[in-house]
Amino acid sequence: MSWSSALNAMRGSRSIAVLTLICLVAGASLSITHHFTEDKIREAEKAETERALSEIFPSAEFIGENGYYKAMKNGEFIGYAAIVEGKGYGGTIKMAIGICLDETIKRVRVISQSETPGLGSRVAEDEFLIQFEGKNLEELKLRGEGGEIDAITGATISSDAVVDIVREEFQKLVEVLEGAKG
Repeated sequence: MSWSSALNAMRGSRSIAVLTLICLVAGASLSITHHFTEDKIREAEKAETERALSEIFPSAEFIGENGYYKAMKNGEFIGYAAIVEGKGYGGTIKMAIGICLDETIKRVRVISQSETPGLGSRVAEDEFLIQFEGKNLEELKLRGEGGEIDAITGATISSDAVVDIVREEFQKLVEVLEGAKG
């Protein structure tokens, strides 16, 4: 083996060792960062969920029951809420949905979303979400499909996704509510 080929082999080995060391340091840094931020992320998500629930049923206390939140006000049962996720145009949409005892929507709030800024992201705005209040299952469709919800211009897929997420969870909440009524 010539000196030049031996030198090239050593340089290649050194490059591999340097890259391996960089990957190990980067991996360790990510692991340490995750470890120290995990609890803070969980706390922030919990606070965001509590904020959304309190916007749906203001002044209510919530009791967790089988993945749902039973809303109580002054010791009286006033409805159920749920935290749900579904697929939108740009990714996952996480929402809080509340249902009244008369089986209508109390309120809907978007907790997080990654829809297109300025278009699909408008599904999180009150102007869109207020349309759901007081609606029953039959009314929870886009206007073009015979319902009472106006889609956001330029964001029909995102609008349709929110309606689908709300409809699906609403049906489950009605079943839970009927079970609670006995």
